[in-house]
Amino acid sequence: MATIDRIGKFRIDGMLGSGAMGVVYKAFDADIARMVALKTIRHDLLDGMREADIVARFRNEAQASGRLVHPNIVAVYDFGAYGDTTYIAMEYVDGTPLNTFLVKDVPMDLAASITCITQLLRALDYAHARGVVHRDIKPANILITADAQVKITDFGIAKIESSTLTQVGAVIGTPSYMSPEQFKGETVDGRSDLFAVGIVLYQMLTGVRPFSGPASTVMHQIIHETPSRPSERQPALHPSFDAVLAKVMAKRVEDRYPTAQAFLDALNAAHMLQTGGVPLTDEDNERTVLAFQRPATPEPARPVHPAAASQSGSMPARTGSASGLTGVAPDWLQALAADLQTALSTQIGPVAKLLLKNAARDAVDLDDLCGKLLPHIGSDAGRAQFQDSVREIKKKHGLSTLATMSGRSQPGASKTATQPTQTGSPTLPQLSPELMEAAQMKLAVYVGPIAKVLAKRAAKMTGNADEFYRLLAENLPDPQERARFLKDVGRG
Repeated sequence: MATIDRIGKFRIDGMLGSGAMGVVYKAFDADIARMVALKTIRHDLLDGMREADIVARFRNEAQASGRLVHPNIVAVYDFGAYGDTTYIAMEYVDGTPLNTFLVKDVPMDLAASITCITQLLRALDYAHARGVVHRDIKPANILITADAQVKITDFGIAKIESSTLTQVGAVIGTPSYMSPEQFKGETVDGRSDLFAVGIVLYQMLTGVRPFSGPASTVMHQIIHETPSRPSERQPALHPSFDAVLAKVMAKRVEDRYPTAQAFLDALNAAHMLQTGGVPLTDEDNERTVLAFQRPATPEPARPVHPAAASQSGSMPARTGSASGLTGVAPDWLQALAADLQTALSTQIGPVAKLLLKNAARDAVDLDDLCGKLLPHIGSDAGRAQFQDSVREIKKKHGLSTLATMSGRSQPGASKTATQPTQTGSPTLPQLSPELMEAAQMKLAVYVGPIAKVLAKRAAKMTGNADEFYRLLAENLPDPQERARFLKDVGRG
């Protein structure tokens, strides 16, 4: 394919994605000096019989999105044609689709889930009030920015009131997230979007989709079957979430919440019951930002020498295992890693994988490792729940229960391990704002804006500058980057 430098007034700076009908470019609109995402379709790639329908749907996306101006909806700036290309110029969002953060069988951090769904419902409430129904809400169409802002995209099959561009009776959507009425080809309204949001929320809270399998199986499940209660899959959830999801995923449209705001009100009430009436805190917000950092590019698995495996009496973990610790964790941890990651993920979300990997490098045993992990869990209840999970893991693997489970520090354990319940204690010496800011700027070179959150968390765990820098360095999986960072801050 020939390189394209311009499409009309837009300078093409790169390609963001491509499909069978066209390409999405990163482009620059020189007229108003701003970066845009330029979504294009090329007429020469279309089947002549489908061309009119595809172009009409493309125009529909521009019209649906163009009438919506909301911080949680990707804005549309322009629609037009140039040569054999029709385009939509829209807001350029440096974000990652929600599906990237969803790990099978691993629930997301509860605060992150609530924050994400709250923004999604506010955007849909705004859209529905203006006569726009999305009809294809799914994780791939929900972008998350580095500061955890939600952006809904792809209104390509949206239904606009009084519009003739989409017709009642057309079965349109993504099977795993479609409502019963969409499968039946019946009239849809905003409550169809709410059904899809319920599926997304269920997946975030439990780590599994409520309906899964081939399209025909999913259709039967959605129309006829009731999924397991979320609290059955995730016992830590308050039963009030069961009632909320049962209502929003009701088979009959009239049995669901009438509006996105009503759904949001019920969700907030359930969350307050979960937390004992405590609203989201700054700590929850920090955990949300951590949960929605772009997953790191997986490192290739390092082979474990057969002799090492025979000496430890266990086989090495499988390549691509859930824990991602193959060749990184000590031998004693290989068999425990997957269960331990699941237990930690329940409390802090997908960032558990990175924290577990970093803490495992120099942990002497499971109790020492747990001592390093506990300060990263933001509540006393969460820490207690994690400790209960570790007890069960120990029983499963025939290990004895020692220091971490009894609250006593183990000889040789790290300094961090002795103070898991004292996170943020006012008795800690306070690091100077100048030191915090300087360290944050140095760390940002390696991890970006999240450095601010990581610095705040580390400062709550210690008032000692050397320990503070060490904790920051632990967020860098690459040994060379850790050494370089410590050298940059004068600790190398």
